[in-house]
Amino acid sequence: MVTPSYGEISDYRYRLIDYVGGGFSLSAVFGSAYHFASGFRNSPSEGRLTGGVRAVRTKVPPFAGRGGALLALIWAIESGMCLARGQREDHWNTIVAGTATCGLAYARRGAPTAALHALLGAATFVGLAGALLALDLYLYHQSRLNSLGREIQVDHGSPPFVQKKNFIRPWLGTAVAVKPYRMDHGAHIYCGLDRVQVK
Repeated sequence: MVTPSYGEISDYRYRLIDYVGGGFSLSAVFGSAYHFASGFRNSPSEGRLTGGVRAVRTKVPPFAGRGGALLALIWAIESGMCLARGQREDHWNTIVAGTATCGLAYARRGAPTAALHALLGAATFVGLAGALLALDLYLYHQSRLNSLGREIQVDHGSPPFVQKKNFIRPWLGTAVAVKPYRMDHGAHIYCGLDRVQVK
């Protein structure tokens, strides 16, 4: 029997359950911690634990439902943006969806409040997109570095390491000669590549 793999959902149309479930779960977790602490602090000294549990039971379900509804709205706007842009998926769809959702969530409090929360939502989602982009770049460069230079652990008596020939690679627009090197240190052999600019 083959175990199914649950990775990233490739089609935006089938992410509704994923979005709503994630929003409901996160809201339930953080809402439970917040409302329990609030109920515990605001209850009499002889019934603080009971007050915290009561606050969780009464306030967390609607709070979690609100989180799921907001994520459903984000999914709807993000899917609309994706369709309007010719099924192009990038961080701009999420930024616009988060901004619009934060504005619509506070629309009943007036235009100034809705605009303020829309700006806050835009700043938040831009920050999240920047953090994810930085993480992707970091992981990409780490994978490139691991492919260029690696540590090989060998036992005594293993066959010697065979060096590759020099070759030329472009490095940020500059012709660079990449020269392999080898350093023996005990039972370890460190091998990698040195970059030398070609004059």
